[in-house]
Amino acid sequence: MDIFADPSSLNLHVLIETKQGETVASIAELANVQVKADTRGEALVAIQSLLQERLSNVEILPLTIAPKQTSDNPWIEFTGFFEGDDEFAELAEELRLEREFD
Repeated sequence: MDIFADPSSLNLHVLIETKQGETVASIAELANVQVKADTRGEALVAIQSLLQERLSNVEILPLTIAPKQTSDNPWIEFTGFFEGDDEFAELAEELRLEREFD
């Protein structure tokens, strides 16, 4: 989800939940932004107003974080671990035969 697609606007997702005659609107990306209203329309107006008020003194900047590089295959360090182990070779052969039998 790219909320910074247009630097002059902010694209957010509004969650609308209606239960027991009350409508709750919240912003999916901002867990602490939520309003309650009698109708869906009132909830949308209220959430937009609250969001504009909350963000009026906020600067929003994108932050790119590079993930920690790991090896392509985490199992590579175990390659050849059982090489030359006759007991393991026997066990592996038994398992292969069981799979073929099923």
